[in-house]
Amino acid sequence: MSAVAIINPETSQISIEAELVFYGKYATEDLAQKIVLEINQMWNEPNAKLQLGSTLFDIVFDIKYTCLGNSEVLSKVLNNTEYAVNFIRIEDKNIAERSMMGFGLGENSGHWLITDQLGESTTAAHEFGHALGLPHPEQLDYRFSGNPPIMAPRGTIVDADFQWNPLAEAGAFGGTMRPIFRRVRSSEVLLVLRGLNPENLGILKIGKLTNQLFDEIGRPVALNKDLTFE
Repeated sequence: MSAVAIINPETSQISIEAELVFYGKYATEDLAQKIVLEINQMWNEPNAKLQLGSTLFDIVFDIKYTCLGNSEVLSKVLNNTEYAVNFIRIEDKNIAERSMMGFGLGENSGHWLITDQLGESTTAAHEFGHALGLPHPEQLDYRFSGNPPIMAPRGTIVDADFQWNPLAEAGAFGGTMRPIFRRVRSSEVLLVLRGLNPENLGILKIGKLTNQLFDEIGRPVALNKDLTFE
C-alpha cells in the first residue's frame, strides 16, 4: 500500500496518510468503515514516537476511504499519480485463497476477502503493513513477550492465552497464534519510516504505484481507457 508521511516540525508530528479506494461486489460503506476503523485504531494504538535531531515526533496514522463502482475506479486508476491512493477489491474468493496486496511488498493494489473477517479481526491491519513494505518477521516464536506483532503470520508460536486453543501444546493443532490477538508494535511503525532522511524532511513517499486492478477472482486486469471492466 502506498502512503505519504508528512513531517511537521511545528507540531512535532509525522502523519502517515493513505486513501483506500474500495471496489468489487462486497465494497459497501459499512464494511469500508469497519476496515478503516480497524487500521486506524490498531496502527495508532502504540502511540509510536520518533526522535529526529532534537525533536521527538508523534507518529499518527490517518487512513481514509472511498467506495467506487467499476467504471469510476477504472478512470481513477488510469490517472492516478498520488502515493496516498490505493485500490482494494473486496470479494468472497480469489486465486490466492487469502487477502493480498498485489504480488509484492509495498504495492498500492490489493484483493481482499470478506472470509478473512475484515474489520473484525486483524487481517486488514496486517495487509496494510505488508502494503507499507513490511514482511513477515523471521522470528516465529513470541512466547513470553506479550501479544504477537501485527506482522506475525499464521502458525506463529505464542503464549497459551493467544492460541486458538489455550489448552493445546505449543505448535500442535490449536496451539498456534489466533490472529485476533495480534497488535501493532512501535518497532513495526518505525520500520515503515526507515526511509526517512533526517537531513531532508518534508514528505516521504512510501510504497510504490502499481495502479493495478483485479478481476473478481484476483487476476490482474490489463488496463486501457477502452476496457470494459467487470
